[in-house]
Amino acid sequence: MNAMPLQKLLSESELRTMVLQHRKQNWHGIQTLQWQERIVEDILRDAGETVLQAIGEFWTAPMGCSVLDIGSGIGSFVVACRKRGLRAFGIEPDRIGQGSRISSIQIARRRLEDQVFVIGVGERLPFADRSFDLITMNQVMEHVSEQGAVVRESLRVLKHGGAIYVATPNYLRFYEPHYKIRWFPLLPKFLGRWYLRLRGRDPVLLDQLTYTTNGRLRGLFRGLGEEYVVIDLHREAFLKKCAQRSFASRRARLIGRLIRVPGLGPLVLRAVLHFWRITEGGCEMMIVHHPEAAAPC
Repeated sequence: MNAMPLQKLLSESELRTMVLQHRKQNWHGIQTLQWQERIVEDILRDAGETVLQAIGEFWTAPMGCSVLDIGSGIGSFVVACRKRGLRAFGIEPDRIGQGSRISSIQIARRRLEDQVFVIGVGERLPFADRSFDLITMNQVMEHVSEQGAVVRESLRVLKHGGAIYVATPNYLRFYEPHYKIRWFPLLPKFLGRWYLRLRGRDPVLLDQLTYTTNGRLRGLFRGLGEEYVVIDLHREAFLKKCAQRSFASRRARLIGRLIRVPGLGPLVLRAVLHFWRITEGGCEMMIVHHPEAAAPC
């Protein structure tokens, strides 16, 4: 993976042009041009800080940390990790949307001198057991066909004491985050295709999606064993705000006060967390391997 690149590295302007071209080809008929341009800018601005900060709250990277980004796309997270001195690698099938003349992994390979990007899928990772300290899947699980196989493969290549980060959309919301339109929760695919055509959208991506929810992720992670701790990062962020009394809105502050009422508080907290799992925009979880693990969340 350390061979010299066959082509020169992309400049910032070349990268922007190529990513926008790739986005327009892949997402034609799926997203509007305005959304495509906006998302490209978001991708290029992403320095991996948000994900790394979320992980750092609950897991400390060891010296010489090795990272695998499953569904690495154009390589932004891998590039960000490499800049921080982490031994990061990416794997990407590039099968999303319409397809394009240039693939995302071709773009990624022109962003780093070391060739650290592999074509492949999460269901069959081409790596040896216990290869990585950290595995990330950011907005990826909804695109895989066998989510259970991806979890098993991730655990196989995870080192002892390692961590897995997973973030997905929540399909209990009245919104489809790829098409950027209103959506009925868990809408059957045959109705979804009809609805998309009615809205002038190409349903090609819908057939590549697996609906994900907080409950579905919890089900996938259930029964991993006592050495694994499953952490719901959104839940933990909410509890932290409760403890610090740092809610911004008046409604949230009221809920925070009710949670502290003796006797009533636990019931309110349980109801709020249940409501949040249904209505929140996405799911964000970690699996941390620890031989002295406490009970999962």
